[in-house]
Amino acid sequence: MLGTLDVQKSPTDRLNILIVDGQDEISNGVITEISRQLEPAGISKEEKLPLETSSYNCLFYFIDGYDKKVINSLEKLYNRRGDDPGLNILLVHKSCTDKELFPYLHYPVNGIVSLRYLKNHCKTMMDLVKEKGVFIEPCLHRDLVNEIERKKLRDQPIDQLVLNKDLVDGILTNNEQDVLQLILDGHNNQKIAEKLYLAPSTISTIISHLLKKVKANDRTHAMVTAIKNGWVEARR
Repeated sequence: MLGTLDVQKSPTDRLNILIVDGQDEISNGVITEISRQLEPAGISKEEKLPLETSSYNCLFYFIDGYDKKVINSLEKLYNRRGDDPGLNILLVHKSCTDKELFPYLHYPVNGIVSLRYLKNHCKTMMDLVKEKGVFIEPCLHRDLVNEIERKKLRDQPIDQLVLNKDLVDGILTNNEQDVLQLILDGHNNQKIAEKLYLAPSTISTIISHLLKKVKANDRTHAMVTAIKNGWVEARR
């Protein structure tokens, strides 16, 4: 615990910050810089979330990847304090990936920032939290939008599975690519023959060669293999 920076009872417009950092990644130098930017502010640091948090109006919680223990701690905090609009919770990480960070957005947190961003732009971040109620580090914005769009698309029906011919050029002949696309479209051998103006026996031969090249046992296995190899795009 940081004796010289411990929180004291103070006016409501003063930031009383609790840092929970079991990894000891938020150094005294970083805390001093945060204090300088947010002056006047009281700052305390703990290894674990204490039972008593009523004197704090801001919590910086250091995370190292997605951790169910962190989620449990945050849920217990909200069970104790309720949906307290006076408590802002920001998750701080050192080098987490988007996949590790985004699941936390399902929980009542006000933002996610890297340790570097916290040190260099703490005042800007807290001003925006005060104004908007939430802050996500700018470098995460594009990936977050893409993730939201991906989830929206996932709920939409697939209109067509489309073979990316650039990815299989040199692996499959043109005829084999055309046949695989028509297999993806759900056509049987007779219909494929009609669409390509080829004899059914020729289609059977092409499919036989195709199966050998993609190491598939049958048409369905060929489709699954193409999808697993990333050769197929789902158009919705």
